[in-house]
This record gives sequence, C-alpha cells and structure tokens, in this order.
Amino acid sequence: MSVKEEIIPITLKEKYAGGSENSPLTNDDILRLTNQQSSIIYGPTQFAMKYRVLPCIMTEKLEQGTYNAQEMFSSGLNSIYGRANRQLRTSKRKKNGWRHTTSTIDFLVNEYQLDPDTFLYESSYDTTENKTLFTKLYIDLENYLSIELLNGFTSYGDVDNPNNLEKDNEDKSFNCLGSLQIFHVPQTAERARTLLQQLSKFKIYPVSEATLQMVCHDERRGFYTSSIHMKKPHIPDLKLHYGDDFPEIHEELIETLQEEDSTGITLLHGPPGTGKTYYLRYLINEIKDKSLIYVPPDMVKDMTKPGFLPFLMKNPNSILIVEDAENIIRDRQHDSVFANQAVSNLLNLSDGLLGDVMHQQIICTFNCDMTGIDPALLRDGRLVLEHKFDKLSIQNARRLCVELGIPNKGEDIAESITIAEIYARKNALVDVTANNTENGETTTVRTKRQKKKKAQDPLFGFYS
Repeated sequence: MSVKEEIIPITLKEKYAGGSENSPLTNDDILRLTNQQSSIIYGPTQFAMKYRVLPCIMTEKLEQGTYNAQEMFSSGLNSIYGRANRQLRTSKRKKNGWRHTTSTIDFLVNEYQLDPDTFLYESSYDTTENKTLFTKLYIDLENYLSIELLNGFTSYGDVDNPNNLEKDNEDKSFNCLGSLQIFHVPQTAERARTLLQQLSKFKIYPVSEATLQMVCHDERRGFYTSSIHMKKPHIPDLKLHYGDDFPEIHEELIETLQEEDSTGITLLHGPPGTGKTYYLRYLINEIKDKSLIYVPPDMVKDMTKPGFLPFLMKNPNSILIVEDAENIIRDRQHDSVFANQAVSNLLNLSDGLLGDVMHQQIICTFNCDMTGIDPALLRDGRLVLEHKFDKLSIQNARRLCVELGIPNKGEDIAESITIAEIYARKNALVDVTANNTENGETTTVRTKRQKKKKAQDPLFGFYS
C-alpha cells in the first residue's frame, strides 16, 4: 500500500498557533513572518505559501560531540558550499553521517509517488562530465508534510558505507546532503518522525582513523615502534552488537582509560567471532588523549625479554594493548618460567613501583575463559574491568539483522549466534565478500567486471 493511499485529510485546530485567527495569511504576511531573505528556496515560506499556515520544523538530533566544525568540500566543478563534519575530541562522539542524494530522492519518489518535475531545487551542472550536483531541494509530500534537503556536496576519499549504497561517480565518490528539515503541523508529526527513520537507511559516514604505535623488535635495534593506522568500524548501536548493558560498560572504560596518570588492567575475552577485536578497533578510535602501544600476537612472547620494560619506560602515561594474551596471563603456579616473567611484568606495570612511575593502562584480549588467569591480575585496585563477549541472544540477533537490512530480518535464527555469523549474512548480499569481525579485516572480490558505460547524469534524469 502506498503512502498516498494511507493519507487521511488533516483538519487543523481552530486556534493553531501557526495560523491566523481573523483571516487566512496573505502572501505579504507569509513573507514577513517567515523572514525569507537571500535564498529563493526557503522551506517555511514554501510550506506556508501552499498550506496558508506556518509550519512546525523537525530536524535530526545531533549526537553529543558529533561535529564541531564545517569544512568546505570541492565538488570538482567549482567550490560548492557543501559541508563536511569534523568530530570533537570526546569519548561520547557519534557520527550522524550524510544522506546519499540519489538514494534519498529515489526513495521519496517511489514511496510518496511523486513527480520529480514538481521539485524545487538549486544545483550545479558540470558540462564536461554531464553531471548534476544538487545543493538544496524542497519537496512537498502533500497533506501538510514537506522536506528541505540542504548542503549538497560530493564526498571524496574513504567513507563508511554500511548500507552498500551505489556510488555516483567513477572516482567512487558519493553525492551527499549534509542536513535536512521536515515541515509539518501537529497532526502530521508522527509522519515526520517516521520519515526521519526511513531516511536513515541512506547514510554514509566519514571514516576516522586512529594511529597506533606497533611494537617491533630486531637484534640490532632492539624494541622500537612503527606507526600504523586503524579505521574505526561503523557500530551505530553498541546495544545491538554487545547487549543492552554494554554502552554503560563502554563509557566507564573510556573514562578510566583516559584518566591522567592512571594504571590498571582491562581483560576482554570470549569465544572467536563474538567481536572482541571489532570492538577493540572501535575503542581505539574513541581514545584521543593518550598514546596507544600495540603488541601484535606474534610479539607477545617478546614481552618477557629484558629490554621490554626499559623500552616501555620511554612511553609513560600510555595504553598498552596486548592481543591474544593467553600465554602471558596464565596462573604462574601451573605454567612455565615464560608465563611467570610475563605476569610479573604486567603486575609491575599495573600497580607496582614501576606502575607508579609509568602510569600505564593495559588492555588484554584473549579467547580462553577466566579459570586459568593468574589470580594476582584480578585483585581489586588492579583490575579495571573484565568483560566476556558472548553470542547474541535470539532477540538481539534479530534486532541486529533488522538494523543491518538483512533479508527475512533474522526470523530463521533459532539459537544464539555470533556477530561474525550475522555479518556473514549481510556480506553475502554484496557480490562475494568476506568480512571477519574478529580480526576486523574486510576484502571484497568482484565476480564480474563491469563494462564501462558512457557518463550519464544520474540525478538530472529525474527532470527530463
């Protein structure tokens, strides 16, 4: 059933504040009340001119600390005033992203059975590439509901595209819209909220990267670090991925890790495929005020070498990340001299005399359970946090399937399932894709080379 078939005529309240008690608003009244200035396309005026009342305005809530600056993007034509968003250095930032112009317009046309020739827009046209960039659109959805899409630009560079939206240009860039406003009256507020939810499916996100100092070793140089960059995975909702209580755990961990001159050990463990490393990549990108020293799995055994502690002393007040740490956290009573020395090093770093000087936090990830962990590492005051990553419940697994747009919404899931298994379902939808959320690597293999087509204007075709 289409949206138009569901529309019920709206009758405004007699004393609606957006109207006039004495007589319908004149055009002069509307222009004066809406304060239209330099822009020809001004949503409140367009709405009021048609419906003869002033609208309520709904915008999307920006998450705390989402963006604190606007950066100009060059569209490749001339300098389009589209905006890019830069994140605040805070532990509570989330990305609101940008809406993909083509997908958004396609949806509105099909869902509301609209004629694109009725749209009002501002655009730039590239005569060489035969492409149009919309910088502003006003679209009336009828029955006291309309939308204004603003700040169009072309996104260059890497973006996170969780909904597998189709790129607009041969250089793999997307045409995007930075913001929107929905105009409505009180009786159509629910339709406005529904529309915001629907349009969230057409978002792409700027990619952020954290810099880690990876520990390396050779006989000539001893221990040294090499800088590596790690992209932040797109996790729109920590609850869906790791359970209802996890956002609080995440915030507590972030707050503790970023404390100045703090020490302690964090243990993140669970079966393979439950998303430990996927979350670790996310966590690393949330930490902005400390150096991050990463010990890869093949270097863990070298933490017992005599030169390791002197090397770490050159990096005080940092966070040491040890992946696959099973061999260095085992109970010293049941293991080798290697484990004894490794645990002793961790104890000294966490709250021994060396810890008082180094002020170093330690994060260890591992697959084994907690029964074989050295009890000294679990002592109060030393252990910051211990969390087990596990399979998702049937209910949460289905909720995540809905969020990721997986066909049948996970209704066939009859038992607990790992995050890796859910993402395997998602990635099966796009060519042949292998996405291992445990090691955080994604590779895509195209099964068929696409023939190069003559450049066409994917948007301007709506209006011809």
